[in-house]
Amino acid sequence: MAPMPNPENPRSGALLDAAARIGARVASQALWEGDACTWQVMSPDRDNQAARVAVPARAGGTVYEGTAGIALFLAQLAAATGDREAARAAAGALRFSLAEADGLPPGSNGFHSGRVGIAYAALRAAKLLGMEEMRDAARRTLAPLEGAEAQDRGLDVIAGAAGAIPALLAMADELDGAWMLERAQRMGDNLLATAVREPDGWSWATMPQSSARNLNGLAHGAAGFGHALLELYDATGEGHWLHGAEQAFVYERRTFSAEHDNWPDLRHSDLSEYLHAGRIDELRRRIASPEGFPAYEPRHMSAWCHGAPGIGLTRLRAWELLGEPLYRDEAEAALRATLASIVDDRMNYSLCHGRAGNCETLLYGARVLGDDTLRTTAEDCMLTGVERWERPGVSWPCGTLGGVSDPGLLLGESGIGWFLLRLALPEVPSVLLVTRDGAHPDRAAAEPGRREARGADVDGYLGRTLRTFTAVGADGAAVRAAAAADGNRERSPVAAAVDGVKARISAEGGGDRAALLEDAARLDLARVELWRAVEDNTAEFIASLVRAEEDEVAWDEAAFALSPRARLVHSLRDWDGWLEDAAGEPLPPEDDVFVLLQSIGGKVVERRLTPFAAVVLEATRGSALLDDVVDRVAEAVSGDRAPDRDWLRGRVLEQLRQAYRAGFVESEPAGAGVPG
Repeated sequence: MAPMPNPENPRSGALLDAAARIGARVASQALWEGDACTWQVMSPDRDNQAARVAVPARAGGTVYEGTAGIALFLAQLAAATGDREAARAAAGALRFSLAEADGLPPGSNGFHSGRVGIAYAALRAAKLLGMEEMRDAARRTLAPLEGAEAQDRGLDVIAGAAGAIPALLAMADELDGAWMLERAQRMGDNLLATAVREPDGWSWATMPQSSARNLNGLAHGAAGFGHALLELYDATGEGHWLHGAEQAFVYERRTFSAEHDNWPDLRHSDLSEYLHAGRIDELRRRIASPEGFPAYEPRHMSAWCHGAPGIGLTRLRAWELLGEPLYRDEAEAALRATLASIVDDRMNYSLCHGRAGNCETLLYGARVLGDDTLRTTAEDCMLTGVERWERPGVSWPCGTLGGVSDPGLLLGESGIGWFLLRLALPEVPSVLLVTRDGAHPDRAAAEPGRREARGADVDGYLGRTLRTFTAVGADGAAVRAAAAADGNRERSPVAAAVDGVKARISAEGGGDRAALLEDAARLDLARVELWRAVEDNTAEFIASLVRAEEDEVAWDEAAFALSPRARLVHSLRDWDGWLEDAAGEPLPPEDDVFVLLQSIGGKVVERRLTPFAAVVLEATRGSALLDDVVDRVAEAVSGDRAPDRDWLRGRVLEQLRQAYRAGFVESEPAGAGVPG
């Protein structure tokens, strides 16, 4: 049967015709196994990853590059055109996917690479092709999620709850709505529990060893998590979900580059290649070589998975739901970067990191912003591709290594065909930004929950300071309340509270009272500063791979320095003890308190120090030999009678050994200097 064009779009006939040709080709390539079928896809050579070549592999059952994704395209095509072979192959592909789903662990809940995506494809087939048995199959595939929502194997949009939540909400109207909503909210609870709540926004540790910081972006980064939480807010009207979404977007805002209209890709590409291939010994040798290992350098990828096109989709959705001008501004910046990207002739046509995926941002932007030129540009781009690549003797450049032809949805021709259908027919949904239909909630009703969540963030960083302020009559509660109610969406409530604390100290106009408040706030403000100062976590990981064992250090000859990821904080009063035991009593007496803050593994931890340990660490603020440290300590601790030097040297050495084991003192051969 010939495709039925959309009468409202004169170009829909050409778009549908191209999609139909792709579908016929994909269906003809099916590898049948009884009444189920799979395909040959092109996957990275896992046995020779350094070669960066694709080799044939049997497709699995998932959406991203497996049979569920191919089934989504073929079922949608069959519904649009009546193509019986496409319908037959879609059914066979789903049978294969559903059989694969039976073997997945309960926590494999991703949309693109888990059971939620397989169920989504089955439910679409039930709706599009009248295959009601697929509705029951979708229900069975999702059943193991109950009770396993926190057993998330990936967290992010590709493999975890960030992708599963929007899909569950989108399916809720058609399949066990209350059950689906409960699963989505429990997954959301796990996202809130696993968020890395930095003072400038929230992120998630999806690639902790091979990224400078937790990632930006839709597929694996903060934008994808923000979108999931935003959809939960839209479905429930509850303010704590809205707050989580806002903080994910705040996190990305910190790194936005106005020069590039883009957010940096925070992956350390060289490092991730070694780690993904398990080439750890080779990595150590390269780090230890004279030329060393390259440091992370920001780059700005423009794709659905990483960079402006994917992030732009989430900001368009935020503008659509919330109407905040900030999100429209960010969406327009992302659209500028996306428009610039699609003219690069090196770009493939895949959904994941090619033109089709980037044109999805243009298409969504056209609808949300009412700008038909964006749709026209997307159509022009894809029709140019049709003219160039949809003809005998050539093949579409796909998102595989080397751009080789592939039938999959996110990397291959099924995705290209899907997007051609989406351009032609308005009822075809996005598989790159899954959203729910329905009425949107009342923002005002969500505000109390949002403020409560914002206040909890403030307490996590500055609660000690604000309790102390209140105890000394400086009204810390007012600072907290102002930060929780702060209407500036560009910053976090913690940033607002930091400004509030500093303003409260400044209002004293100097003198003893200001000094008292400064001392009370010193530790919390130093913790915030350290969080902000550490920009590259790969440096810590790379150094750990070649760090000398304690018995390998030449203690008498090496130079020592306090790690740049550590801060030594000296307070004049024991505020913690006072708050715990006697708040409201006269102020605690002056009593030196030393605390070491250390950024380790993407977190900031604190430990209280003895005065002697603090003096030793203070002596290592600059690179110093052991004898230099002993001299500085001797000067600091000398009273009426200087301690025996050999005894002092032994104590200093033991303290340095402990600090080295804990990672907050570094060593280098004498004369080499300690990296900062």
